[in-house]
Amino acid sequence: MSRMAGTWALNLFDRLHVGHHVLIDRLSDMPEPVAAVTCGELVEKGLELDNLIQPESLRVENLRAYLRSIQLEDTIRIEVISTYEDLISIVGPTTFMIFEGPCCVEIEAKGLDMRRERLAFSDRMEPLKPVQAQDGDKMSSARIRLGEVDRQGRPLRKTSEPPRRLPDKHRAGLQTPKGEVYDTKESNPEQRIVARIQEEEPELVIAVGDVTSASLIAKGFTPDVCVVDGITKRGVFEGSFSGEIEYRIYNPAAMIFPEAWSVMNTAIHDSAKSLIFVEGEEDLMGFPAVLLAPEGSVMLYGQPDVGVVWVPVNKQNIALAREYLNAMPLIT
Repeated sequence: MSRMAGTWALNLFDRLHVGHHVLIDRLSDMPEPVAAVTCGELVEKGLELDNLIQPESLRVENLRAYLRSIQLEDTIRIEVISTYEDLISIVGPTTFMIFEGPCCVEIEAKGLDMRRERLAFSDRMEPLKPVQAQDGDKMSSARIRLGEVDRQGRPLRKTSEPPRRLPDKHRAGLQTPKGEVYDTKESNPEQRIVARIQEEEPELVIAVGDVTSASLIAKGFTPDVCVVDGITKRGVFEGSFSGEIEYRIYNPAAMIFPEAWSVMNTAIHDSAKSLIFVEGEEDLMGFPAVLLAPEGSVMLYGQPDVGVVWVPVNKQNIALAREYLNAMPLIT
């Protein structure tokens, strides 16, 4: 299938970040702009944690949402290209915008050479220097996957935790509360939780889950860290959240990625009311919460159709969380 020439920005668009915002801004001033989400054989092999790159559909969805938010959805076209034949199918001399860096070297060296050899015309290259993160190093999706910086380029407390997944056989065990249950059948469980917080004054309060976080806030208490994903058992969560500092991470169901550890560790230590929004699911975020929070803290999470679980951060629960975590296979 032939594709129209114009100005094509080639990029993974993984973990849409401030560097991508700069790329889109430059692209919007070019003739016939196309944001090309690369995948398949166009992904450079050997990128850091390349097996944790977001699925193509999510990258496209996030890119479309961003273009809509800056009112460029009718100006910039989105295309997905996964093969070198896709590059060759672009008819006519084309301007390619590519960041200087490892994710684009092979595309430039191989793909554009193939176009020159087979189509007998020269394309124009528009190389872009990488945007700097706040630590002075370059901004990249790979650094986000590693947990070095967040999508705004803010440095994170780095992690040595590898990516893990939870096998199906272990999921049933996680449905058993590991703390004290405040049953929804009893009156005002959230109000009783807030009263206990005020009485015991935990070092830190971390709420995992949309309903749990929203219910506590509605009772007049904002946790130090709220972890939400916009989804509840009944579907999309209709409420909204805000925090003094907000983070966005990618963490699929039944997995824990390095960026989840780094962001949780940073949020715990940033002395602000922090909101962590998870693209995917926050089902396992209680593990980093318990293992990273100081002893004397509490982690609260919702148990569907049961209530809210009060999990004290103490030596027993820290050891239990580490035991469960070590039983999860590494993602290699």
